[in-house]
Amino acid sequence: MPLTRRLFLALAAASALPLGRPAGAIAARADSLFRWEGGGPFFGGFSGIHLSDDRSRALVVSDRGFLVRVRLIRDAAGRLQEVEKIDHFTLRDPEGNEMPVHRADAEGLDVGPDGTLYVSFEGPQPRVYAYPEIGGPAVALPVAPDWRRLPVNSSLESLALDGAGVVHVLPEGQLDGGHPLYRLRDGWEVAGMVPSRGGFRPVGMDFGPDGNLYLLERKFRLAFFATRISRLRPGAWDQPETLVETSLGQLDNHEGISVTRDAAGQLWATTISDDNQIRLQNTEIAEFRLPEA
Repeated sequence: MPLTRRLFLALAAASALPLGRPAGAIAARADSLFRWEGGGPFFGGFSGIHLSDDRSRALVVSDRGFLVRVRLIRDAAGRLQEVEKIDHFTLRDPEGNEMPVHRADAEGLDVGPDGTLYVSFEGPQPRVYAYPEIGGPAVALPVAPDWRRLPVNSSLESLALDGAGVVHVLPEGQLDGGHPLYRLRDGWEVAGMVPSRGGFRPVGMDFGPDGNLYLLERKFRLAFFATRISRLRPGAWDQPETLVETSLGQLDNHEGISVTRDAAGQLWATTISDDNQIRLQNTEIAEFRLPEA
């Protein structure tokens, strides 16, 4: 029979119901899935997300060079029901100017303990900017010499700050047989190498409240995407533990991740998809219940 909009939404809702999986089992789908339907010049292309500690608000960054601040409306069970836009900001360079398209490819973001926003950029000049004031001029962080060897469209996809506020970045592309996890101290140093596994490539990461690093990975085949979430323990960066792995076509192109705890202490990963500004793709926010380490 025809797939009406009402039927489509009903099937999507049914597919997003939580699974009763055994402890320690790898999740095969999201516990909830919300399609964010927006529009206008400041919507879409979202490649990073950061949730507030109480999970009621979020900052999302677009690879078109802007930020959107939103309110997350949840039901009594904590399931996402609606996303309300609060405001938006254009990302600026250190001189305070709007960046041209080829320099505005923002990919990863996180917020420091003092409220400073950090954003990583892909493109011909991979770099990390700090924003003491959202919407204000950037402060350029040092550039690692290795970054010039990264592919233009597979460079600094992922950025995260650990519990001490130390900035980490991870490229989507490989260097010297793996994905180097860079850590900023006096300068950029390689904290460890994250292996490439099963055709997945890293596209987002976040340090959880438990101190572990959670890696969002993507695999692409034909017109379909698969998503994986792995946990990496500090000092064992080359030993990822797979927590979630979806099948091809189950989710859209998820690129951003934020890991939080709810009021009951449950650990969650919230991810957002980049619609690539293509009408056949969607902006989705998925949430996954994660096991404790």
